[in-house]
Amino acid sequence: MPVTLAITSLARKALDIVLLALILVVLATLVVARVIPAVTGGSTFVVGGGSMEPTIPLGSVVLVTPVPASALAPGDVVSLQAGEDRAVFTHRVTRLVEREGGIWLETKGDANATPDPSLVPAVDVIGRVAVTLPLLGYLVVLMSTLQGVAFLIALGIMVLAMTWLLETLEDDQRLVLRRRASAGLASLSVDPPAKQGAAG
Repeated sequence: MPVTLAITSLARKALDIVLLALILVVLATLVVARVIPAVTGGSTFVVGGGSMEPTIPLGSVVLVTPVPASALAPGDVVSLQAGEDRAVFTHRVTRLVEREGGIWLETKGDANATPDPSLVPAVDVIGRVAVTLPLLGYLVVLMSTLQGVAFLIALGIMVLAMTWLLETLEDDQRLVLRRRASAGLASLSVDPPAKQGAAG
């Protein structure tokens, strides 16, 4: 196989893999962000800070499942919605405190030197972290915006177009090779010699 055809074929196969990987990643993100929470009754959150590193890196997706307050224990990593702005954060439970009205939690980020400044009522717990998927949060955030969806669609179309162009080029190169091979065989063929007449 000539070098040019080999390079074209390799580039086309690489783009096929890139396109397949892009499709699979997008589908996996949709499953993680929408399908699994709907099936399990849980929630999906993107970790936007580094307070739980290295256990949960920045940009991770956490899947949390509902848990009753009575099942919580120190060491659990939970997602809570607390404070006046009801911001969601994910920290580890370090202590349970019995108070009037129920259980309160002391929480702390693994990367923080001290516990969080105030206790949080257990009713603010959305769920316990069941699965952590590093880096996937960046794609979830990207797909949650119109610009991000447009970018992914444009990227997919571009890769598909490049794959089609390389496939066309590859077919043309193969056709040229076949024609050259046919022309070479034709030039090698020799007409049979004409029969000489009998000497008289």
